[in-house]
Amino acid sequence: MKYIGYFFSFIIVYLFYSPFKILPYKWCLSYGVFLTNLIYKFDKKHRKVAAENISFAFPNYSENQILDLVKAHYQHLGILLAHTLWAPRMTRAWLDKYLEVDEDSLKIEEETKKQGVGVILISGHFGTWEILVQFLGIRMKGGGIYKKVRNPFVDSLLKRMRSKNGVVLVPVQESTQVIKLLKQGYWIGFGADQNAGKAGIFVPFMNRQASTFVGPALMAYLTGAKMLYYSVLAGKEGKVIVRVKDLGFVDKKLYPTKDEVIRHYTELWTKTLEEEVKLFPEQYFWVHRRWRTQPAPEVHPNPNS
Repeated sequence: MKYIGYFFSFIIVYLFYSPFKILPYKWCLSYGVFLTNLIYKFDKKHRKVAAENISFAFPNYSENQILDLVKAHYQHLGILLAHTLWAPRMTRAWLDKYLEVDEDSLKIEEETKKQGVGVILISGHFGTWEILVQFLGIRMKGGGIYKKVRNPFVDSLLKRMRSKNGVVLVPVQESTQVIKLLKQGYWIGFGADQNAGKAGIFVPFMNRQASTFVGPALMAYLTGAKMLYYSVLAGKEGKVIVRVKDLGFVDKKLYPTKDEVIRHYTELWTKTLEEEVKLFPEQYFWVHRRWRTQPAPEVHPNPNS
């Protein structure tokens, strides 16, 4: 019975996905925005989550500014939806027409390619990250961390979509395969800004402590891979803007312990993401509960006991 339910759920997902397989690119963008505009009217739960997250991140914002940013965010979610479902159709010709990479970012990419090293490509739930997954396969020797979906039919569809342009997908639990690929010179993408729960460490992000995965910094520590931060942003007229920051190689002599070194680089990429979010706030994924896990409150001894 469970698999019958999975199959019917898959049919619904596939019907929803089908228009993005055939419509022209810019029609897909318009259709995506149309859908999220409809969702906005009824999705009180996630509107509330987004508004709460924004109020912490930008404490000086008025209620009207928060509301305007939530509305702008839902517009962006339409672009993100369209890019996610359209992205498997990406070609080199499309990249030549729509991808915009500034000179500094191109220079960082070219210098890194010449070094021939493995790359920890760090991004977040920011901008239009599924475009990044696809162009990793076209522009680099690319791989990505993949978390399986419970529904096996949907999981198979997503894997086919994401690997369409040659990116190597690695299940999140197979860390040894990631290490092997990095040592072979692959560029491995990490979307590491999800709530890490008890598995993470707390670092400051947008005015709150956020439980954060240490995977990117740990892999860089273990393999000697270079760390690059990527913002892949939705621009005007369907353009996609790429901004690259060079975070360098792990310096193991920076602190006396491995944990301190890993914390430093985790804070570094998180701070880099925060700076980017402040520049393009509507493109951060405000509807997810990034700060759900919080540090336990400090217990102070009672001086009278």
